[in-house]
Amino acid sequence: MNTTIFYFSATGNSLNIARNIADKLGNCELIPTAKAIRNEKISINASRIGIIFPVFAWGMPRIVEEFVNKLSVNNKAYIFAVASCVAIQGNTLKDLKKALRTKGLDLDAAFAVKSARSSLMKLNKLDNIIIKLDQQRLKIKTIEERLPEIINIIKKNDKHKPETSSWTANIFGSMFHGMAVKTFKNIDSDFVIEDSCTTCGNCVKICPRNNIIIIKNRPEFQHNCEFCHACIQWCPNFAIKHPKFDIILKQYHNNAVKVQDMLINT
Repeated sequence: MNTTIFYFSATGNSLNIARNIADKLGNCELIPTAKAIRNEKISINASRIGIIFPVFAWGMPRIVEEFVNKLSVNNKAYIFAVASCVAIQGNTLKDLKKALRTKGLDLDAAFAVKSARSSLMKLNKLDNIIIKLDQQRLKIKTIEERLPEIINIIKKNDKHKPETSSWTANIFGSMFHGMAVKTFKNIDSDFVIEDSCTTCGNCVKICPRNNIIIIKNRPEFQHNCEFCHACIQWCPNFAIKHPKFDIILKQYHNNAVKVQDMLINT
């Protein structure tokens, strides 16, 4: 059975998950979601379709929502999803299921896995409250721990209900997500480019939104930001900063992924 996996990855975590699944399934095509959404319509004829992405502020990234809106597939295709999260997944996978149903499709199996933290922002009081509300967060396992189970379900085309957090965390998480996503688009207005920038161009090539251009040897942001941290985390000199970064946190990207694997605007 042929499988197409779409992945949205900023620091390499979701790409690593996609590779792990593809390796075990075989006969898989991996497509960056960031490239797919540049088409007016995303038509896929695969028998199985995977959607892999990180949780952003307890919900789907804006780029994933746009991807689903453009998706056109055989309604008999088996669709699965894996959402990677640092703390809790909230209603992310349930929301994905609802979005697919508006397209006449179903989400047959959906899993949440734990990943390393990729955001450098300080957690505020609301963040900490929502996280503490969900006692199930301690049970979330990594892709390495869950891979055999996930592969077994997908290979059999079995059903698996979207995994979710506790209802109290979901209520507050959904409210926060709606507010947060609205601010992400223009959050690049507060980015600071430090003198350590060498204009290497990695940020331009890696941005999933094609949101960065070079003007007078300096990156300029075009205010269509996903706030995915790709440009920040892959900058060789850590030259892109935000005033609300937690200074204790260091740059992060998945050790199994190289910067060359992440360049999409080449």
